[in-house]
This record gives sequence, C-alpha cells and structure tokens, in this order.
Amino acid sequence: MTALRPTIVPNRRKRRRWPIVLGVVAAVVAVLVVASSFITLPYYVLVPGDAVPVTNLISVPGQKPAQVLHGKILLTDVGVSQVRLINYLPDLLDSNVALVRSSALLGSAPASEFYLQGAVDMAESQLTAKVAALRQLGYSVPETNAGAVIYQIVPGSPAWRQLVVGDVITRVGNSPVTSTAGLVAAIRAQAPGATVTLGIDNLLEHSQRTISVRLSSAPGSPRTAFLGVYALTQAAYAMPVGLHLSSDGIGGPSAGLAFTLGILDKLAGGDITGGKVVAATGTMHPDGTVGPVGGVSEKTIAVERAGASVFLVPPAEFAKAEAKATPGLHVIAVSSLSQALRALARLGGHLGRAARGPLPGPGGHSAPPGWQEAPWS
Repeated sequence: MTALRPTIVPNRRKRRRWPIVLGVVAAVVAVLVVASSFITLPYYVLVPGDAVPVTNLISVPGQKPAQVLHGKILLTDVGVSQVRLINYLPDLLDSNVALVRSSALLGSAPASEFYLQGAVDMAESQLTAKVAALRQLGYSVPETNAGAVIYQIVPGSPAWRQLVVGDVITRVGNSPVTSTAGLVAAIRAQAPGATVTLGIDNLLEHSQRTISVRLSSAPGSPRTAFLGVYALTQAAYAMPVGLHLSSDGIGGPSAGLAFTLGILDKLAGGDITGGKVVAATGTMHPDGTVGPVGGVSEKTIAVERAGASVFLVPPAEFAKAEAKATPGLHVIAVSSLSQALRALARLGGHLGRAARGPLPGPGGHSAPPGWQEAPWS
C-alpha cells in the first residue's frame, strides 16, 4: 500500500507581502532623498568657479581700431553656495572643494547682505583697477573723498531696513559727509532720539535719495547717538580716459589685478602676456599694491581647466596655489602691479606704454586722503 504524501500549498499571502514592503521602503527612501535636497545645513561650499578672458569684459569707447590682442588674461572666481543635506557627504569627501561654516562666512549678516557686499567689492575693484592702470600708463588721476559707503548694517539698529549695503552717505542734515570720520562726527553731534536727514548716493544702482532716520543710543553709551552702520571712505577719481568694465555676474574683490592687467593690455599694445594665457587674482589698491584674496586653491583648479600656463597670485596665497598646481602651471607671487608687469616681461611680454609707471605725487602713485584697508582687501 502506497503512503499518500500531503500536498504542500505555498502561502501565497506571505509571498505577496514582499512587493508591498519593498514598495514602502522605496517610497520612504525617495521621500528622504527629495527632502534632503531641500534641507540646508549651516555650511557653505566653495568650488572652482570660472576663468574667463578679462578683456572681453572691458570696453574703451572711441578706441579705433580695436586693439589686436595676443594671448589672454583670465580672471577667476569661486562658486559659493549653501550646502544641502544630500550633498554634504560628497562635498566633505571632495578634495577640490572647501566647506566653511555659515557663521565664518556671513558673520551675523543675512545672506542677502553678504551678496550685496560682494557686489560692492566688485564695484570697488573695478574702480581701483581703472585708476591703477591709467596711472601706470602715465596719466594723472586725481582723487577726492566722496562720502561714506555702507558695508555692513547692525541688525535692529536705526539703519536696519532704512539703508542698504552700497549706499554712500554724502550728507547728514545740512553737513556734507566726505569720509567715514566725517560721518562719525556728524552722527555724534546729534542727540540720541534725534531724527536726521541723510543724503544718499547708491554705489550699485547709481541712484540718489533722501531719507529720515531716528537715531538711538549707542550700545553701552546712552548719551552717544547711534546709526548702526559699518562704513568706509568712498573715493572719487577724475578719469582722463573713458573705460567701461562688466562684472559678468561675478562678485567679490579678487578681480582687481586681472582687470588692471586687462586694461593695460587693451591700451598698451595688446601683447603684455607675450601670447601666453595668464591668469591673475588679487585685490588692487589705488597705489598699485596687490592685496590678498581667498579661495586660491579652488581658483588654481579653475585656471588650469581654462588652459592657463601662468598664474599671478598675492604672496600670502602662493603656497596654496603651488599645492594645487600641476607642473604645467607656473605660479608667481606678486605684491604690486609693477612686480606683475616685470614678471610678464621676463616671460616674453611686451609692455609698451605700460612700462612708463605712475607720476610722482598727487594724481600719480598715491591713494586718497584717509584711504584705508577695506574688508575687500
């Protein structure tokens, strides 16, 4: 007699649960991925930006014929954006980018003020580049102090939401203001609680307006009137040659040296690089001094990607640039415009009129009275 084997029927209900479980897990993962792309962290990431020919951003009205340029001068920038949760780990592991805390980059200012500061930095770098280049060509470029430009505003102060970064205060009441010291004196001459009228030119919008502000007491000094701004003396120059510079959406101070060299290239023969692709970064002072900048590691990567063979940097950033440079990129430290030009001449550049150098005294190798080291330096 043959024993009958029981028939085993698969548990179809159990089998069907797995697709449901997997679907739920996939949906949860998808939601987390989407959410992490919107969640911002208290960090900003600095990435290699663009390196573009600066002469494309410079125009000289009335220059005929257009100067034939040999080689290129590149300005370079750093991309800055707030870190999102989804990108945090990849950014942390990428040796070509840098993570910085928001507090280190912004301080107590909102992000909107930080970007306005970058626009002010660019406007100032273009102005001083024009001055330094024209003086190097032998022109006299006289200067005067033109007001106090707002660079930072104390949150909750009388100036908060009344003034913006880039406003230049030219008058307090009936008193003209030509410098930071003049602004401080005019405000302190008032009593806390007094309402004052401010005359304002905006550096970025080239507009004018008048506003009334009720002053408060200075923190820790109840008898001292307080406006609540950090300002810098704004210079004005009598330009002997018309020049127009475009920022191409780039902010910050570090294009000063590149703009200066680009202007010289256009006005002094078009061959100061000797046909080479030369990148440059550094702030520019009216007397031709080159100041330090940030983000040089990322900039070095950007200029190499753009095909530069020479990179001019401030001395303080030389080691960082050298650490990122490949053997095909010659990094040169320069502390002044004249030193940068001598370096280009040694590499085969033809300076032409750019070899003249500035005139002595006012209007030549000088800075405006009261000109100071600014945040963009």
